[in-house]
Amino acid sequence: MTLSNILALGTVAYHPYRLDDALEGASSAGYTYVEVATGVGQGHHLSISMDDAAIDAVRRKLDRHGLSVSGLNGNIGLMTEQRAADTKNALSLAKTLGAGIVTNTIAGPGSHEEDLDLFMAQIGGIAEHAEQVGVTLAIEVHGDQTGNGQLISKVIQRVDHPRVKINYDTANCVFYGDAWPYEDLQVAVPDLAQIHLKDKIGGKGVWNFPAPGSGEVDFKRVLDILDEGGFRGPMSVEIEFDEKGWPALEVVHEAAASARRHLLELLELHS
Repeated sequence: MTLSNILALGTVAYHPYRLDDALEGASSAGYTYVEVATGVGQGHHLSISMDDAAIDAVRRKLDRHGLSVSGLNGNIGLMTEQRAADTKNALSLAKTLGAGIVTNTIAGPGSHEEDLDLFMAQIGGIAEHAEQVGVTLAIEVHGDQTGNGQLISKVIQRVDHPRVKINYDTANCVFYGDAWPYEDLQVAVPDLAQIHLKDKIGGKGVWNFPAPGSGEVDFKRVLDILDEGGFRGPMSVEIEFDEKGWPALEVVHEAAASARRHLLELLELHS
């Protein structure tokens, strides 16, 4: 078996920096794909309300750095009519940029409290739009009702739509769900659209997410589980550092590069 050849860098690693900095770092490190952080209003690195001129400008930047967009990573929310409309816009933007996945959280920004009844009232229309544009909505492990693989699998099975799947996060499962990404990941693999390869130091509630290969997550074991489970979707590197916040830009660049080096060594075992 062979895992996907899409190993993207999530621009969330460059949270306080510009999209240009993230693209420069990704390209210099050897990535050919990026998963771009996006949101409403000003967004993060991309806004879902960009006009055609802004989209063309982003395309030129991507071309200049030899990069493609594997997905959009949003923390928009899925529990209100407005957030449903915003998510549809994100799905349409992903289609325009040639990306196949939009990641979203149920609770949205600033909260991890999820009301599944409110979510279920909105998800049907979002799923229909995802089907129309041919983009998959991947709900992230990221809240009190979706904090690990076992919990989120139950939610996805309740939705029961081929365009609504899981974005598993190998550190969020610990931070929110108190489950390391091994047996827990095995439960989620059948409904997996994408995985965030994110490292972790410390247990539940401890904010420390260093570059993959420098923390406590056994990524060889993670990749073995994905391969044995038949997962062939995109993989995205996430780095969010620790409670001290983001370091200097040069440090972020090196973290992105070291993560790629570490993961490529492991991925060669599956080629």
